[in-house]
Amino acid sequence: RGRLRFDYTPQDCDSFHAAIERVVVPAASRIYERRRQRLGLQTLRPWDLEVDVAQRQALRPFTDAAQLVRTSSAIFNRISPQLGEMFDTLEREQLLDLDNRKGKAPGAYCTGLPFARRTFIFMNSVGMHDDVQTLLHEAGHAFQDFHIAQNPRLPFAQQWNTPLEFCEVASMAMELLAAPHLTLAEGGFYSAADAARARAEHLEGIVLFWPYMAVVDAFQHWVYEHAGAAADPAQCDAQWARLWQRFMPGIDYSGMEDILATGWHRKLHIFQVPFYYIEYGLAQLGAVQIWRNAIKDKTTALAGYRAAIALGGSVPLPQLFAAAGARFAFDAAALQDSVELLEQTLADLEAQT
Repeated sequence: RGRLRFDYTPQDCDSFHAAIERVVVPAASRIYERRRQRLGLQTLRPWDLEVDVAQRQALRPFTDAAQLVRTSSAIFNRISPQLGEMFDTLEREQLLDLDNRKGKAPGAYCTGLPFARRTFIFMNSVGMHDDVQTLLHEAGHAFQDFHIAQNPRLPFAQQWNTPLEFCEVASMAMELLAAPHLTLAEGGFYSAADAARARAEHLEGIVLFWPYMAVVDAFQHWVYEHAGAAADPAQCDAQWARLWQRFMPGIDYSGMEDILATGWHRKLHIFQVPFYYIEYGLAQLGAVQIWRNAIKDKTTALAGYRAAIALGGSVPLPQLFAAAGARFAFDAAALQDSVELLEQTLADLEAQT
């Protein structure tokens, strides 16, 4: 209740953890095993997770912010002329601060400007694919702000406050909806092979995120439910290690058990915004469902996405998800459908690289 969560319970979170363990952990293990085999290793160590398995150079999609904006505009206009015009408005009105520079604050975000009925995107681009992904993500938030501001049925600012679980659907879904347009032929940044590589890395990241999200969320529930034990750092270490073994098999931490067990020290959310993490997992599931719809019928899926993000906080979470053509879900069946799509698409993309 303190976080205004009236549409799901701690028991629903437990169900989501169990579904992730049942459905996603095996899929993540398959990704780790493929990586181990391609690298020719006996075991996969933590430092083996970031290296490119084919020893390719990092993708360099653009040289400056102007090119990033120009190409992103082309992508958004391919998705929808209306979305493209919204993004172009941000450029015209100098509401994009994208380049990294000396003395600039770190990070990336999109923030609403409700009185002006506009929005502002801030980031620190340096010419890497992560920057493309970041701008696609933050633009999803910006499109939600635009749609809410233009909705005549939401006259009060309080109605604009969308639940975080759905704010991230707007941004994560935009990453997926934009992905088919990353190629040069679609106005994007990459050759067909490099676009397939970028998309494969993105989809792998989705699968691998859910188990880690479960570790963080389950740990926070344990802390809340076992306040006495959680006052002892050693018991916190032990619980984090147990959860890691449950959700994150496939990575060899031998000789570094203390680093594994103290992973909770290095998760900012646990200390600064307790219980704020499961939102990302739930939103990612919604985003993948919207993407599935777009594969079948892009026009209908995009219309549902736009109608849903225009609702702001005027309806409960289940209705927001439903308006977007998704289901607000915690069960293994919903995850199974999404993971099967992710794994099949990964196989198709890897054949193109």
